[in-house]
Amino acid sequence: MGGTVRRRVAPVVGAAVASLGSYDHVDAVAVDVAPGTSATDFVRLVSTGSPAWVGRLLALRDRLVAPFGLQVQERGKPAETRIEPGVKRGPFRVLSVTQDEVLCGDDDKHLAFRASFAVRPKADGSGSEGVCTTVVRFERTAGRFYFRAIEPFHHLVIVSLLRPRTS
Repeated sequence: MGGTVRRRVAPVVGAAVASLGSYDHVDAVAVDVAPGTSATDFVRLVSTGSPAWVGRLLALRDRLVAPFGLQVQERGKPAETRIEPGVKRGPFRVLSVTQDEVLCGDDDKHLAFRASFAVRPKADGSGSEGVCTTVVRFERTAGRFYFRAIEPFHHLVIVSLLRPRTS
């Protein structure tokens, strides 16, 4: 991945909306990717070497929501290397995989979300970009309150995951 992370780009919502049926929130962030990068390659790039603070933040989230019966991530489990339907990669369950898009997501009692990791040509024709689109449907009022509480962190995490890393 290279270049600047671009916020407020056109989202990739086709498969996510088809999967959810309707939604209450959508956002998208993009970053340049090398020519020939597949959606699966993009997922691997995004999920490799995330900052330590992201893991700590997700662990804190899990401790706070567990008493309410919300889903939490299994900690201490080795990272899954396969990217195929049914596989869990961190907080994401892979739902479908194509050359251009990996659709992940989960449904819980407070909200349902889909995260699309897609690769497409840039609008100006100057190469390709990886686009992470988040689509959320609130379940009950609790889902709306929960998402509004985590929304600022959601944006920080997504931008951080897409930010180019130096070796």
